[in-house]
This record gives sequence, structure tokens and C-alpha cells, in this order.
Amino acid sequence: MARGIAPERIASIQCETAEGFVHRLWELLEVKQAPPNGYAAKFSIPYAIARGIVHGEAGLSAFEDEAVGDQRVRALASKIRYVIDPHHPYPRSYTGHLQVALHDGQVLELRQPHLRGGAAEPLTETELEAKFRANALHGGWGADRAEAGIAWVNRLFDAREVDLTPWRA
Repeated sequence: MARGIAPERIASIQCETAEGFVHRLWELLEVKQAPPNGYAAKFSIPYAIARGIVHGEAGLSAFEDEAVGDQRVRALASKIRYVIDPHHPYPRSYTGHLQVALHDGQVLELRQPHLRGGAAEPLTETELEAKFRANALHGGWGADRAEAGIAWVNRLFDAREVDLTPWRA
């Protein structure tokens, strides 16, 4: 996506993965490439990768029943395969490696040495706030309440006196 490559230019994607992921997130591969519903999509690496490439994100709404029928996502997911990396550091660490073959013969390799958002590469404050907003809106909060929630948390971190009353159920 960052390189401006349209999903339709992708011929195949091969992912290196740990043995420990295969039974939950990769098999049965045909089902993982075309999950029947949103719940099944939550346990599908091919779906999540394809969704991220096609739409630039794979947030909570990507795993609703209506979302999994997206034909562009399904078409790309059907091109995603895996190989087991016997040297993968799982469960001590979560890494990623994609080899993307384009229809013109070009091959791109992408590596992620650790889990983004984890201790080695934490999310920025801006990214955390965006994630909070998206989750709050998905959970039924309005934009004003989400912004008030962010402001409230920021006051907590600033060690100011905080009134808990508005957040009680």
C-alpha cells in the first residue's frame, strides 16, 4: 500500500509463520482465505492481510459479517499462502515476513522484526488516540464522548484531579 501497488497487481503472497500459528490462523487454508462470517475472519491471517492491503486497515468493522463478503478482499486472500519458518522466535516474539510477487514478475519482500504496538515499537500517542476513537465509535459512543474520554485519560496522565462520576455505568 505504501508503495502504491494496487491489489490487482499482486499475483501471490507467501508468508513465513511459526508452527504455533498454523492450526489457529492458517488451516484449513481454503476456509481462512474465504471466511464464512466475521467471527471466522478474526482467526484468519489471509483475510486480515488482504483486508489491510485492500482497505488500508483491518479495524473492528473489518470483522463483521457484512465485511467478509468483500470480493476484492476475497480475491486477494485467495492468493495468500504460508510456509513454516523453523527459526521463528514464537512465542518469545512475533515477527512477520511477506514475499509479494507481482504479475509483472517483480518480487517485494517485507519484514517486521517485532510486533508493532508492542514494547519494541509502541504506538505513538496519536495512534493510540486514533485507536481509542475507532473502538469507542464502534462500541456505540458518539464522537463527543470519545473526545471527552481522551481528554479524561490525558488528565489522568497529567496527574490532575479527575472526577470519575461521568464514567460510572
